[in-house]
Amino acid sequence: MTCVLLSRDIGGVFIDVVISEQHESELEVAQHPIERGAEITDHAWRKARTVTLEGVIASERARAGYQALFALQKKPELFTLVTGLEIYQTMLLQSLSAERSAEYSQVLKFTATAQEVIVVSTQTTGRSSTEKANAKTNRGEVQARKVEPGLTPSGQRAETILQGAY
Repeated sequence: MTCVLLSRDIGGVFIDVVISEQHESELEVAQHPIERGAEITDHAWRKARTVTLEGVIASERARAGYQALFALQKKPELFTLVTGLEIYQTMLLQSLSAERSAEYSQVLKFTATAQEVIVVSTQTTGRSSTEKANAKTNRGEVQARKVEPGLTPSGQRAETILQGAY
């Protein structure tokens, strides 16, 4: 088994040995069906990234390490995740699993998945300063029209494919 021996931490909890790191980044591509079943794409956006770490915390810190990781998940506050590829600033601990076996009885072997939280800022603006943007259109006097049964509002005969089906 090969282990990565670089300094890593999950929200301040230092990991002694990282067995594996899996970084996932995904782009959502909008697809809209149009005539004849074809689909068009008019925009795309990046989804929140996830990082899954499999690691080990040494025996003297195993219990405290597990409790600290669980506290990160229990109290969902953003934390910094330091990995071998990148430092992620706005993460939440999505899942945490710990393994105890004969092989890992004296240490904490765990798998943790963190998900990025995409933080945005909003702004409130006042009304537009231009009269044209704020003006309402005068439609004049609008007359109600009587619509006869079986006719469309434009006066054409309405047809249905369901006529006589029931």
